[in-house]
Amino acid sequence: MSQHASREQADSGWPTWGKAVEDALTSQNISTNAAAARLDVRNVTLRRWLDGKSPPRLALLPDFAALTGLSHAYQLSLGGVLPKSLRSDAHTIQVAAELRNAVGTVEQLLSRAAELAYADAGARLAGILLGNASGLQITLRRAYRGARHPIHLSTYVGVDTQKQDDVEDLRQLVTQIVGEYAGAFGASWREQDAHDWKPPRPRLILNVPQHERPRAPIDIPLTAAPNFLMLGCPYSHAEYVGALIAESLGYGYHDLRYSVSPPLDRAPTDPYVTEARIRYTKTLLRDERLTTKYVSSITDHRVIPNVIDELRESDIACVIYIRSQDRLLERGAEVWGIKQDEIRDLRDVLDQLVAESPWPAIIVSMPDELLSEDPEGPIVSDRIADISVMIAADVWRVLTTHRLVPRGDSALGTLRGFFDDQGRSKNSSELRAPLVNSRLRMPPRAHTSD
Repeated sequence: MSQHASREQADSGWPTWGKAVEDALTSQNISTNAAAARLDVRNVTLRRWLDGKSPPRLALLPDFAALTGLSHAYQLSLGGVLPKSLRSDAHTIQVAAELRNAVGTVEQLLSRAAELAYADAGARLAGILLGNASGLQITLRRAYRGARHPIHLSTYVGVDTQKQDDVEDLRQLVTQIVGEYAGAFGASWREQDAHDWKPPRPRLILNVPQHERPRAPIDIPLTAAPNFLMLGCPYSHAEYVGALIAESLGYGYHDLRYSVSPPLDRAPTDPYVTEARIRYTKTLLRDERLTTKYVSSITDHRVIPNVIDELRESDIACVIYIRSQDRLLERGAEVWGIKQDEIRDLRDVLDQLVAESPWPAIIVSMPDELLSEDPEGPIVSDRIADISVMIAADVWRVLTTHRLVPRGDSALGTLRGFFDDQGRSKNSSELRAPLVNSRLRMPPRAHTSD
């Protein structure tokens, strides 16, 4: 089939897509003008897409998903791009290659291929539980973060019953039903306070990661430094930034919280789980084959003090340390149930580690003054997420100047929108405070246009 013919075939389904997206926007009370602003496209362009007069930019489908709740895979199906034979879960991992054959070069789609396999993992887990146990009450919630740059963070599966069963008995029942299936998707019991789920809430919540899910590199990642390591205290959002950088490079992603899938019959705070994560982290840091073409994130307050020597001696191309200021540090202690003295001590340990270790490092501030509407107001999670995206773009600029990543116009995924076609920064006024505080032991700078 010629490329022209294949594109005509792909385009034939876009009016159906346009109607579904417009209906979804209406149901969310989002106007066309507001949607265009969120997507950073002209109103007339979005109108043409919704009317089916021209196909949308495929790179924006994940952004449409965040706005409408229509999954990336479902949109591809509506557009006629995803063949029927590839719509089952068993074939999602083949989507990228099949799409390249069907519609030619699809910008950024390789970085999204693995996402399709995870898109409805939470729903599948919920379905298994409902189909195998009577009396369970299952609640499914998709958690999005960011107002300006919305990202599907996780899917939560709430589990409860009308009976006043012991929580541990309920945990054992779920384990018997789900078995090892949950571990395949990095699903684990939510440990931190469910601050984004107002009471009444279920007694147990399974967290199925989406944005921060562990994943392998894409087939052809960008040419860049061999590995990157994210460090930070709990709730610093170092993992959020790390997942963005991994996506933008096409690198794999290790997240200590999900890469080590604890058995569901154990609580997240079980010493067995901590010991498993310590062993995993030491192995990861000692074997560069496990970190090549990967971004790794380590923020566990129980693990970091036990792997200081391995961190200091690890062969790391660049460490990116997201340093929490006082308000965010205190909020992290509240969310994760950590003593204030303990989390402050952890920050001191990380400060010293980054200052004295031999590897190149970038220290980034998560500014307290930007995290709420006013200095005395509560910290807003969507603002933290939006600032995290800005931090990731700012870090990319710095890495570019030191020749550790390519120019911004080569970036995949979300960060591509921060750079023009010459790799120069766009919307630099968003960076209302200096987010990169210092650079330590970095390689020589290159001349760039940024």
